[in-house]
Amino acid sequence: MEDDGGDDEDPHPWKVATEVKCKDSPEVVKFKPGTSLLAIQCNDGYVYLVQPDGPDRCFLVAPPQKKHVTADMAWGSGPSDGLLFASSACREGDSGFHKAYDIVKNKVVTAFDADKQACSSLTLDSLGERLFIATEGPGRTPSYFLRQYDVRSAADRRAVQQVELEPFAGSPDRNYTDINSLSLSPDGIYIAVGRTDNWVDVYDARMLQRGPLHNYAHEGGGLHKYRAVNMGEGGASDEYGVVKTQWVDSYPFGFGLVSGGADGCVRLWDAKLASSDPVNGRILAQSDDHVATFSLGDIFQGEVPIILGDTFGRVTLFDFPSGRNS
Repeated sequence: MEDDGGDDEDPHPWKVATEVKCKDSPEVVKFKPGTSLLAIQCNDGYVYLVQPDGPDRCFLVAPPQKKHVTADMAWGSGPSDGLLFASSACREGDSGFHKAYDIVKNKVVTAFDADKQACSSLTLDSLGERLFIATEGPGRTPSYFLRQYDVRSAADRRAVQQVELEPFAGSPDRNYTDINSLSLSPDGIYIAVGRTDNWVDVYDARMLQRGPLHNYAHEGGGLHKYRAVNMGEGGASDEYGVVKTQWVDSYPFGFGLVSGGADGCVRLWDAKLASSDPVNGRILAQSDDHVATFSLGDIFQGEVPIILGDTFGRVTLFDFPSGRNS
């Protein structure tokens, strides 16, 4: 091809800085806040730790012979700053391991007692003091539990409090039930539980035994409805219920809980209002297909307020009427 006289700028200016070989598929990558230390969550039961100025390391969450995946992980902060929390789930059962890894001493310092149940999701409060783990219990009919641990001391292995979560809607099958998301409000008072049956339950994080304070339903929720629509004979569902929950406390959303569900909507819930209040669950953005994920932008940094990805493969950016909407 002839030179058209244009710039010879490299169309791919980026270069490979570091490459990490994992034994199985990486699922999630998370930098330790304020550092270059990267944690890679993998399907082989390991978490790989990578940093530019030091040797690569790995953290074994579950023994290889147990056929576990690393289900979720979170970096510590404050009193737990030197810790990385990670839990596993068995590919062929309902067992799991839940550990805290000391990144300075390079060793596991705590194995949390969660009845060896499989992890669905976990989260840490903003102060780095309370770890919450949602697990799947044994039995033919699936049961799920939420436990809270005090992680200010590595010696505290037992849950400070725990509660059995609400039964799933419809006639649940273990293959199609899960806890997709746990998220704490900025003040640490509320914890939201996003579920595959298209519901969000909100608990008082300080008193889990009170049961749900709110039960928020995305329209069309319940396994009995979407499985009939999305599953053929012997098929698998492409719908995952409430895939993500996120608390907000800033303009333009105000204070509340944002969730994305199988009704194709990203909704805003006000914990000060009753679950049944008709103005609760205001639609912020909507797709013709189920929500696969969403992201909330900082408008003061020039970001669009909402990005919605759906299960049809579309990513839509939502802005104010006077701005962009593509």
